[in-house]
Amino acid sequence: MYIFPAMGLAAVASATRRITNAMMRSAARELATHSPALKDPYASLLPALRDIRQVAARIAVAVGLEAQRQGHAPPLPEEKLRQRVMAAQWTPAYPVYK
Repeated sequence: MYIFPAMGLAAVASATRRITNAMMRSAARELATHSPALKDPYASLLPALRDIRQVAARIAVAVGLEAQRQGHAPPLPEEKLRQRVMAAQWTPAYPVYK
């Protein structure tokens, strides 16, 4: 729920056409850094759902950087990659019909 949407976002933002095992590990490592259990052993293992968009964006950046390291994506500065991730991230906006 956190990793797979972020993988798609990373692929779009970084222009990679390949998802490797190393990219999946990078996503898992990034997700792990946001675990509330790191601070409280009784807390949830996964971040709160209210933080899913921010966590997914950070995962996408980490995956995009890994894609670059592996030569599967064109090189971009991290800030530019972050901007592309934010621009590509879907925002739920529903029209109101009367």
